[in-house]
Amino acid sequence: MGLKDEIKKAVNWDAPSVDIEDSLRAVIRKMAQSKSSALLVKLNDVVIGVVTDMDLMRSVVEKKNLDTTMVSEFMTGCELITEKPAKNPCVQLHQGETVENALGILDVSGLHNLVVSGEDDKCSGIVTVRDLLELAES
Repeated sequence: MGLKDEIKKAVNWDAPSVDIEDSLRAVIRKMAQSKSSALLVKLNDVVIGVVTDMDLMRSVVEKKNLDTTMVSEFMTGCELITEKPAKNPCVQLHQGETVENALGILDVSGLHNLVVSGEDDKCSGIVTVRDLLELAES
């Protein structure tokens, strides 16, 4: 195992998600329950973005109302990369990419989480820097 491993070994395939209309409170609750640092944001079961622990922290520090602030106000919107061109693509990799490539993408993008597509090229999960580093050192 190590840097040449495929990232699919580190992916959270049951990536938790929230709905575009969920409140800040609901998103905080979901992230805490799932023990995840990032959640997929969906609209009609289609991924339209990501919300991270940093997004939540920023919203709380800015004193956003926990019950009236909707996830759409603080998420990072993006489109999944498919056979169709994406105007605002997610930072996304295929499950077959290496840990080394994934860490490089995260470094360049300044992010801590990647959306991962599976065999059918649909969004299947999320992988974090921590997940990748754990796989790299094993």
